[in-house]
Amino acid sequence: MSTALKVQKLAGFRDFFARDVKVREFVTNTFKRVFEKYGYEPLETPALENSNIYVGELGDEAEKLFYRFKDQGGRDVMLKYDVMTSMCRAVAENINNIPFPYKRYQIQPVWRSEKPQKGRYREFTQCDADTVGSDSIICDAEFIQMGIEALTELGFKDFRANINNRKLIQAVVSYSGAKDEQFIPICISVDKLPKIGREAVKKELMEKRKIESDVADRILDLVTITGETTAMLDQFEKKLKDIPMGVEAINELRTIFNYLKSVNLDKKYYQFAPFIARGLAYYTGPVWEFEVIEGGVGSVAGCGRYDNIIGKFVGRETPATGGSFGIDRIVEVIKSRNMLQLESMSAKVLVTVFEEGLFDRSLEAAVYLRKNNIKTFLYPSIKEKLDKQMKYANKKGIPYVVIVGPVESEKNIFKLKDMKTGEQRELSLEELLNSVK
Repeated sequence: MSTALKVQKLAGFRDFFARDVKVREFVTNTFKRVFEKYGYEPLETPALENSNIYVGELGDEAEKLFYRFKDQGGRDVMLKYDVMTSMCRAVAENINNIPFPYKRYQIQPVWRSEKPQKGRYREFTQCDADTVGSDSIICDAEFIQMGIEALTELGFKDFRANINNRKLIQAVVSYSGAKDEQFIPICISVDKLPKIGREAVKKELMEKRKIESDVADRILDLVTITGETTAMLDQFEKKLKDIPMGVEAINELRTIFNYLKSVNLDKKYYQFAPFIARGLAYYTGPVWEFEVIEGGVGSVAGCGRYDNIIGKFVGRETPATGGSFGIDRIVEVIKSRNMLQLESMSAKVLVTVFEEGLFDRSLEAAVYLRKNNIKTFLYPSIKEKLDKQMKYANKKGIPYVVIVGPVESEKNIFKLKDMKTGEQRELSLEELLNSVK
């Protein structure tokens, strides 16, 4: 052909070849295994949803990122923006068939018309787990335990869950003298404390949020308290004892920390972090994030209780709690640090074809190995020289090569070459199998 079609993927979308797919499968399978251990069950929802479940629910900034269009039937539809809203719709449609509390996990792609940049894609995977229909703080505590277990199984060693309560922040805002309508803007600023520090947050509170200097100081004096968890909670209790929401928040936090102590979790994996606010408006109670400390990776999951969202869909008050893990970010960290040792992507054994007359002997070896669950690549061409087949095995990282030439055929054996050491052995089929297992 004299010309070729110019091909290029859309900006913000990605192709995943073997290594990427294997790492992603390891991450998602780990989450699935841990989620199911805690009684969560899988849910999948369609890629396309009616736009009305998203429009007016997520705010103007989110709506600018919708992949929204009219389909051929004239219906107003859009690609799924997040899995939580889609889950709410599914629960609402099946409200009479779902026993509550309902524990579900969902690992699916979502689409947002972001400006492509490092770490931001227009198609990415969300990994959510939620408990719907229970107001028990034990659900929040159990999720934190589950997240710590999942990150440990993924191979992370230096990480922690930073735990707080939105009711505590709201009580702090009341204590400080700030106005109720300033609560969400204050949350957004306070949540930046670990990244930009106290002075920068105070400047933002004063200049951008129009908070008076003494009010900003009262807020920051409280949310920057440090020390041992019980002592910190005691300090908050003294300051907020006359604010019912503050007392409620402290009791909920004590429930969480008592639970984590009861299940003997290492204290290095969690801490009370009164500066964690989670800027999203729908959080109503405990909030937490999982932070990978080593290498300054930062947050890999955002979580919290949201008791007022699902009720809008189901027509009755429905408490819920859960969180979302950043699959793409976790995958990139695991790849960049070589945390996962993968065997050959395509096969463990390449069976060569010496010549056309010996193809049946090569086929015999391949069939036998495959029957015994060994990933085996049978070289498809009978015209390629043996040297080229060996080079192919090297390029693909296939650790073992089987050779059946005239000598081996006459002796009714198979030659096995270890591509790493160069060692070659003459073996029967059974010996060959035992050697590559």
